[in-house]
Amino acid sequence: MTYFLFCIHNHQPVGNFDHVLEEAYEKSYWPFLQLISKYPSVKMSLHNSGYLIDWLIDNHPEYIELLKMMVNRKQVEIMGGGYYEPILSVIPEDDRIGQIRMMSDKIEEVFGTRPRGIWLAERVWEPTLPTFIKKAGLEYLVVDDYHFIKTGLDKVDLGGYYITEDQGNVVKVFPGSEALRYLIPFRPNEAVVEHLKGLKGYLKKGNAAIYGDDGEKFGVWPDTHKWVFDDGWLESFLKSLEERIDSVTVATFAEYIDREGPVGQVYLPTTSYMEMGEWSLPPDASKAYMKLVEDSKGWSEGERVRRFLQGGIWRNFFSKYPESNWMHKRMLLASRAVANAPNLSREERMIAETHIYKGQCNDPYWHGVFGGLYLPHLRTEVYKHLIEAEVRSKIDSGLNNVLSTVETEDIDADGHKEAIIRTRGLNLFISPANGGALLELDFKPRAVNLLNTLSRWYEGYHYKIEEANSSGDVHGQKSIHEIVKVKEEGLEKYLKYDTARRASFVDHFIPMDDTIDAFYANTCGELGDFSRGRYSTEVKGHGVALSRHGEAGGRALFLKKEFVADGADSFKVNYTLSPGEVHGAFDFRFGVELNMLLPCCDGPACRYEPDDAAFGSDIGLGSKGATPGIKNISLIDTLTRVKAAISVDRPADLWRFPVHTVSLSEGGFEKIYQGSCLVFLFPFALKDGKMELSFKVKVEGL
Repeated sequence: MTYFLFCIHNHQPVGNFDHVLEEAYEKSYWPFLQLISKYPSVKMSLHNSGYLIDWLIDNHPEYIELLKMMVNRKQVEIMGGGYYEPILSVIPEDDRIGQIRMMSDKIEEVFGTRPRGIWLAERVWEPTLPTFIKKAGLEYLVVDDYHFIKTGLDKVDLGGYYITEDQGNVVKVFPGSEALRYLIPFRPNEAVVEHLKGLKGYLKKGNAAIYGDDGEKFGVWPDTHKWVFDDGWLESFLKSLEERIDSVTVATFAEYIDREGPVGQVYLPTTSYMEMGEWSLPPDASKAYMKLVEDSKGWSEGERVRRFLQGGIWRNFFSKYPESNWMHKRMLLASRAVANAPNLSREERMIAETHIYKGQCNDPYWHGVFGGLYLPHLRTEVYKHLIEAEVRSKIDSGLNNVLSTVETEDIDADGHKEAIIRTRGLNLFISPANGGALLELDFKPRAVNLLNTLSRWYEGYHYKIEEANSSGDVHGQKSIHEIVKVKEEGLEKYLKYDTARRASFVDHFIPMDDTIDAFYANTCGELGDFSRGRYSTEVKGHGVALSRHGEAGGRALFLKKEFVADGADSFKVNYTLSPGEVHGAFDFRFGVELNMLLPCCDGPACRYEPDDAAFGSDIGLGSKGATPGIKNISLIDTLTRVKAAISVDRPADLWRFPVHTVSLSEGGFEKIYQGSCLVFLFPFALKDGKMELSFKVKVEGL
């Protein structure tokens, strides 16, 4: 007897657009469930992430009711997991257990049954996870056969579940078939059936074909709805399973565990599925790894070689993208604030913890073939919940009688302390080790980080843009990993790259003849060593004073800037520049760069509000231009109802331009707005041997 274990995982990230969820429901979730409900002998294990379950309850109770019926007749087993789909191994230990138990409680409340198994987000496995899975009350999970092959096992050994443990905490782990992941639903049904038929004589251990993958493959991924539903792939597949019920038993994971014993014991390495190993590598290594894997498919010994190939691990995304690392460490900071909050009621703590859990949703922390980190609205949602959690932890209780608090702490775990200024309305996070720049600016009344930007990073797949119009001839439906499309023409002109994280109050010394186009392309002739240099730090009054001895235009120069709280919702940045040699002409300008991202991005609800008609009529945040002699400018988001007003105490020439990245998504290559860059330019003119200027930033609700 051969078993077929059929597992589907449906997920939507926290804060995804409602129309995206609705489209996924209409294209995949609902037609899939309706169709499989007509074949009661075809059993399945199903995981819907918690955010999606909540949305379905509120928007499509018919889905929940049908699923309840299928659970009651024992056709569907509901699987648990982290409620908001975190990468369990990178969130605090108490949060791991808390998220899993929250999900189990919800499943029991809605479906009347408590889950036995867990869907592990992105199959990111680390060896200590059994302890927390066991403590949370679950007994099994499914990962990929790739995990098992990395231990030295062969595919013929992967026909059942294995036992693994950590500190004596035992869990059962199933190896999901990579071959089936690429067959279902992308190849003709006959190919899938032949694969299942061939397993009986192939497997040496166990008797199960194990499939676990994303439900969005069945209708949401490009062109799959027609193939899966209109062209009848899924119905044909279900009929084939039903017709072969005597030779292939379709079972849930729980049923299989109750009938069959383990096939062995295993200790899996830290890994995820094979593609994740490619995506998490630095760009050049990612490109080389991808080419090596592809080349090996043409070698006579290719499969034997690939068995021992290992890419990066999921945590590499923190070193690959500083924005991801910062967001993750901010999550840890906020989680500690809630965990250590002494005076919260049970209800207050539950609300604060839920905000933390929502801020742990994995999607915005990484990037592969999906948008992930590159999607501003997902990052915005993370910061929204982290800021809200901190507010609810009463971390600002010390501000009742003072304007601000100032502290220093190595938040991002890079070996250098950041400075944090907190007022009743704002949080400022400043990095002395990275140009003394402002990395994060939180407006607490709206729970928004106004510096939620993303740099234009080089990706190993960017070379494919030139090849985007070519395609292979594959019989059947292409996997998303084989699709290369562009969403608009001319994307190559946006392939400009940054060398550091985009921040605010970054200090530049710019040649007189350099242009906005050069600055935009990152080819500007930087004449100083301040923009990414290390600054000394001194906590001073209501703020922090940063200073650096460096060079500008070949001359020694001392730069001091002070971030000072100026009110509950405003702060000043005061500059003093003192050259070592005051005589002679200074053939450069001093430039102060700010980068900001408002939640509505460059949409119609966002605009600039300048104080000078010379700014022009194009006031969208996606506009580009140079404006002379400006002193005041605001960035306004009427959707989120927030306004950031920037003023300077003397006229400045202003360069402004949108920051666009080019990244890969399930629909192809796309350009995404990641924020607006504003550069305030000043002639380097001394008075009493120094140059002084002051900025003020005021953030308010509309």
